[in-house]
Amino acid sequence: MWLFLHSGSRGVGNKIASRHIAVAREACAGQDLPDADLAYLTEDTDAFWTYVRELHWAQHYALLNREEMMDRLVRQTAEFVGTDVVEQERISCHHNYTESEEHFGEQVWVSRKGAIDAATGRAGLIPGSMGTASYVVAGKGEPTSLHSSPHGAGRAYSRTKARRTFTHEQLREAMVGIEFRDTDAFLDEIPAAYKDVDVVMADAADLVEVRHTLRQIVNVKGT
Repeated sequence: MWLFLHSGSRGVGNKIASRHIAVAREACAGQDLPDADLAYLTEDTDAFWTYVRELHWAQHYALLNREEMMDRLVRQTAEFVGTDVVEQERISCHHNYTESEEHFGEQVWVSRKGAIDAATGRAGLIPGSMGTASYVVAGKGEPTSLHSSPHGAGRAYSRTKARRTFTHEQLREAMVGIEFRDTDAFLDEIPAAYKDVDVVMADAADLVEVRHTLRQIVNVKGT
C-alpha cells in the first residue's frame, strides 16, 4: 500500500516569485522586450542571488511541509488500521522549480515547470487525478529532455470551465469504487478535467520507467 500526497510551499512561493518578477521588471525598464513577462535578472547582480536564495528556501519549506504531512498520514493510517505502519520507502520530488545543473558540458539553469527530475535511477512520482492511476517511476536520464519528465496528467479543463462543464452525477460515476467526500466542492477535480494520464505516460516512455502503478482506495482533498 502506498500513501501519496501533493503539497507545495502553500502560496509563499508564489508571493516570493511575484516580488522578484517586479524587481526584474524594474531592472529591465527601458529595454525593448517583446513582453513584460520576459523581464529577467542576471547572475552578476545581488537581486539574482537573492531570488535564488529565497527560491531554495521555498523549495525546502515545501519539502518540510510534505514530510510533516506524511508523518501525520502514516500516524493516522496506523491508528485507523490498528497496527503499526512499516514504512519501506519514502519518495519526495519537486515540480515547478529551478536548479543549476550541467547539461551537454555546460552549467545552466533548468526551470522545471510541470516537470520532475528524471535523472538516471532517480525515484519520482507522477499523479493522475482523483479517479485515475498514479505512478511511481525511475528516471532514465534522457539527455534531450534535460533529465526531466512530466509531473502529472495536467489539466484539460481549467477549474472554472470544469465547474461549468461537468455535473455532480458525473463526478459520482467517475469515482465509483473510490472513497471520497461527495460534494460539489470537488467538481473541478473530476477525472475528466485532466488529460489521460496513460497517454502522458506512453509519451514519457523514453523518460521514465514505471516501477508501480497505483489505484486509489481513498481520496482526500481539503476544501
